[in-house]
Amino acid sequence: MIEAVALTKQFSEFIAVDSLSFHVNPGEIYGLLGPNGSGKSTTMKMLLGLLKPTAGSARINGFDVQQHTVEAKRSMGYVPEEPVLPERLTGWEYINYVSDIWRVPRGVERDKEIDDLLTLLDIKDASDDLIETYSKGMSRKISLVAALIHNPKILILDEVQAGIDPRGAATIKEILVGLRDRGNTILMSTHILEIAERMCGRIGIINHGKMIAEGTMDELRTKAKGQQSLEDIFLDLTGGPDMQKIAEFLGE
Repeated sequence: MIEAVALTKQFSEFIAVDSLSFHVNPGEIYGLLGPNGSGKSTTMKMLLGLLKPTAGSARINGFDVQQHTVEAKRSMGYVPEEPVLPERLTGWEYINYVSDIWRVPRGVERDKEIDDLLTLLDIKDASDDLIETYSKGMSRKISLVAALIHNPKILILDEVQAGIDPRGAATIKEILVGLRDRGNTILMSTHILEIAERMCGRIGIINHGKMIAEGTMDELRTKAKGQQSLEDIFLDLTGGPDMQKIAEFLGE
């Protein structure tokens, strides 16, 4: 389970996350949505223990992230928005390196698990190539393999399907749905609202660091004056394009 209680992060005079509270249950995919700069990645980094909150608290799998950081992190897998990978390692070397960090026992079973994940995500043929040769999509795929290799109970995924080819995105979707059905807890952010609408049991929409709406699609439709699609709901709650400025730019 993931729980954020009044999480706040302030950088100098700027409040990136403002008293944000929500929870994600076991067996649930929760979508954290918001415009660029709304505080999604900062929130995730506080949940992961990568950033210390200015105020509030976060609990992962029952552990307070600040007080029991190691115990909380053991149950998590994470894919960042912009993966930073060791470019002079091959994909296979990197996944084995991560497996050693997580103390996944070496042997035939581990090799098969790595091989299966690489094959599933269609990057096995590139696993002997240096990561510096990988495209953005391939880097995200190898990051997902690294996040899954220790079978974490909780996944935190920041734009995991961005830049992924359609087949790869569909594969990732099916993997996440399967993990959800096995009882895993998944928190994901995405700008691809169609994906969030299809996959997420509940959705939280944040803007300027604050939670402005949360619930199932039906609950969000009620809050957004009956708008039907998640895109329409999102734009209704966060503000759509400035049509006057667009018209001025186009000279109309």
